[in-house]
Amino acid sequence: MAHVLVFVLAAVCAFVSVTWTKHAGGVATIWPANAIIVVAMLRSSRSDGWLYVMALCVMTVLINLGDHRPWGVVLGFAVANMAEVTMAALLVRRISPIAHSFEQPGWAFRFAVAIFASVVVSAMIAGGALSLSEHHPWIAGSEFWTMSHLPGLLIIVPMLLALYPQGDRHRLATAEPHMTTTLFLMAFVAATSVVIFSQSRYPIQFLILPSLLLATYHLNAKGAALSVAIVAVIGSFFILTKTGPLMQVHGPAAVKIYLFQLYLVTIFFCALPLGAVLTQRDQKTSLAEQRFQDFRHLADRVGDVLFRADGAGRWRYLNPAYARMSGFDVNSKLGQLILDDVVPEDRPALTQAQAELTNGTRDEIRLVVSIHRRDGTVRHVEILAYRLDEGDGFGGLIRDVTDQMTLEAQNRQIAAAYETAANTDELTSLPNRRAFFQVLGVHLSDATPSDNLTVALFDLDHFKRVNDQYGHPAGDVVLRHVAQTVRATMRECDMVARIGGEEFAILIVGESYAQAVAMARRTLRAVSAAPIVLPDGPTIHVTISMGLATRTDHEDRDMLISRADQALYAAKRTGRNRLEEAPMPSDQVLS
Repeated sequence: MAHVLVFVLAAVCAFVSVTWTKHAGGVATIWPANAIIVVAMLRSSRSDGWLYVMALCVMTVLINLGDHRPWGVVLGFAVANMAEVTMAALLVRRISPIAHSFEQPGWAFRFAVAIFASVVVSAMIAGGALSLSEHHPWIAGSEFWTMSHLPGLLIIVPMLLALYPQGDRHRLATAEPHMTTTLFLMAFVAATSVVIFSQSRYPIQFLILPSLLLATYHLNAKGAALSVAIVAVIGSFFILTKTGPLMQVHGPAAVKIYLFQLYLVTIFFCALPLGAVLTQRDQKTSLAEQRFQDFRHLADRVGDVLFRADGAGRWRYLNPAYARMSGFDVNSKLGQLILDDVVPEDRPALTQAQAELTNGTRDEIRLVVSIHRRDGTVRHVEILAYRLDEGDGFGGLIRDVTDQMTLEAQNRQIAAAYETAANTDELTSLPNRRAFFQVLGVHLSDATPSDNLTVALFDLDHFKRVNDQYGHPAGDVVLRHVAQTVRATMRECDMVARIGGEEFAILIVGESYAQAVAMARRTLRAVSAAPIVLPDGPTIHVTISMGLATRTDHEDRDMLISRADQALYAAKRTGRNRLEEAPMPSDQVLS
């Protein structure tokens, strides 16, 4: 049905043009049929386009045969029309995308070039046909054809494209003007056109421009197309009644019609680029609004606080997450200082960071501060802010890290507890073997040969008898008692550790050998003198045997422990409850 309507409309226009507007040159003064076919080809597929071309060929042949033209002219005009519409459709598709035809100011210029090139080719063919068959001058015939076809294509094609734009589901929608606005603007254009073309005394055609530009400003390219269509209808009516400013032009009616078409082309192509610019404006505005709405939609749902502040540190924007974090209404906080909710002790650091961010010393800040919630509780938040490019304040996000910091503190406590458990003897609460050798290794790596470093190893005498006679719980009481007694006799800087079942070690740092020996003897006396009350049992006394060794030059850990251990066994062999001092290494004695 659409194809039939196009064919009928083009045929009617062609018949009217040939019947009523043909001038002495043998060519119709107005030829809108090709413009209708070109628009149909641009709006259809390429396969349908060839159908339109063939229909135009048949229509041209029939109309010119009915006009009693010779076969040379009939065939020449048919070929010229076919070449014109085919070339116009191809060039316009190639250099001026139809889907976005009125969105770029350069579209009108590229379109005019494509149409002009197409008409020049068809005019040369038609002029040749007139010259060969009816003996018209070739150049004159080509000029008549150009003056007839060029205005029609330049006016009608963009007019129809603007009035019936090709739908693109992916294009950005812009707000359509209210119907009342459109009707008012078109009435204004019509009234202005009547005033201009209903009189023949003054050449005031230029007065159409204000109404045309006003319609274009509000309706974009569609407004320009509607306005030119109204001007064309009203102006044509008055020209046919021999009224209007063009009546002052001397010459045949064809010349006046050509000038009127040129006038329409001129005002139309002045308005089209403006319509394209305004279309771009509307689309960019719509895109900006859409992106802003998308941002607000995301910002309203993000869990962290998004904010913007001015150079004075006052809130300018806060998303709803701020209300969830602080308990305060967002609107009540806008315009207030960021520092108002921060605890006093954190305000100096935040104030300094804000100043550095505002004056350009820093481009971003990352700071953890504490804030007061509306209910009086304190939350820890991390502020990540960036200086804005325009230099007007800063913005960023705020994240509640209270739970994270609590979890980290708990993890640190757990790690510390594990570390303590790994280095502490569970029964006596003294450092264990692992901790003792770690500390000893540190002192050995840091100490110089001149530093005093003494190790004493001791264990309980006849401890197996205590376990056998009183039981293992009593043995545990004895071990704890001995550990507390020895720890009480040593300095805070000395280390007492349990390194085995009933084996203990003492690390004395910074004391001379004689002082270390005196401290060891005092420990022996304290242990043997202290009574131990067993649970549900008697009060007993225990003794210890101890071996002592002081580090010598270039002595490593194993050698030092070995000498102290040998001294311990010597103390056991020589009677127990005594201190045995390790002899110097053989290499030290010889030196």
